[in-house]
Amino acid sequence: MGRRYLAGLLLAVTALAGCAVVQKPIPATSALFENKEKTVAVALEKLPEPNQVMLGAQGILDYAINRANAKAIVDRLQKQDFSKVSGLPKEFVQGLESRQIKVVMIEEPIDTESLGKFTEGSGDGVALRDYRPLARKYKADKLLLVSAASLGTVRSYYGFLPLTPPTAYISLTGQLVDLSTNKLEWYEKVENRNAAKGDWDQAPEYENLMGAVDEGTRAATSQLRGAFFVDQPAPAAPKVAGTAAAGSAQ
Repeated sequence: MGRRYLAGLLLAVTALAGCAVVQKPIPATSALFENKEKTVAVALEKLPEPNQVMLGAQGILDYAINRANAKAIVDRLQKQDFSKVSGLPKEFVQGLESRQIKVVMIEEPIDTESLGKFTEGSGDGVALRDYRPLARKYKADKLLLVSAASLGTVRSYYGFLPLTPPTAYISLTGQLVDLSTNKLEWYEKVENRNAAKGDWDQAPEYENLMGAVDEGTRAATSQLRGAFFVDQPAPAAPKVAGTAAAGSAQ
């Protein structure tokens, strides 16, 4: 086992055990949709590789064993369809445009690691990365960014002993950033854990487990979209003559 591999495992275990500043949710309000003069750029953060998150007390050797044992599941996750997540920005664009908000669609995923950290202020209500340079690049006043922290499954361990079966785990974040101040106007994190219906250990395709992943993906994307548009329903479609009468007759 090479030094680089061991170092990578140590970093992974450290990351799992470490603590991070947690941004509190900032609910969407109707005020977000009132200013029709502001342009909103909508983007997707570069998605992580589908994977299995490994929780619990694990040493470097434990983690290596657990990672090897999970390889078949991870390989299957690599083929899973997560287009519901990658397609979320277009759904946000459509929702904003239906509310007469000016929108710019950023086609390429944003690599936030290439952006500097915001150093002019920190704490609750401020984006961690400095997104202000995107204002000039895309001629936008705000950035609506969709991110995924986890696409796949999660399992808990004690050492190399599994404590729980693999469970579908989808973690998404949405944030609306004022590109003049880097302050957050909306922030929502959605986590969905969904157990497989029936036996999960169905190598190599893991039909039940992948079904739970698919179901969790649909639920998480729907919840994130709903959290943003909850206060501002899309304009109703024109009523078709006779519809109301037909409905009352049922």
